[in-house]
Amino acid sequence: MRVRALTIPNQNYSGYHGLKRRKAGEEFSLSPITILRNGKKIIISPESQFSEKWMEKVDKDAPVKKPEQQTSDSDEIAGDEVI
Repeated sequence: MRVRALTIPNQNYSGYHGLKRRKAGEEFSLSPITILRNGKKIIISPESQFSEKWMEKVDKDAPVKKPEQQTSDSDEIAGDEVI
């Protein structure tokens, strides 16, 4: 299942999946995860991993978008100033 991280107000990152923090606009795939618990195999489906709070489903045929760049006014440098 292909998903895109949504923008979360006042947050640098939308969420955490696959050992990575995900930024707004970043697209990634959810695939089944197999774990062993008490000697039993447990499969976590992509649908179980999906979170409506910070993910949206993406059509498989849609072109891949680049993550949005979040800038704040305090980070911008005007003109040829040297810090």
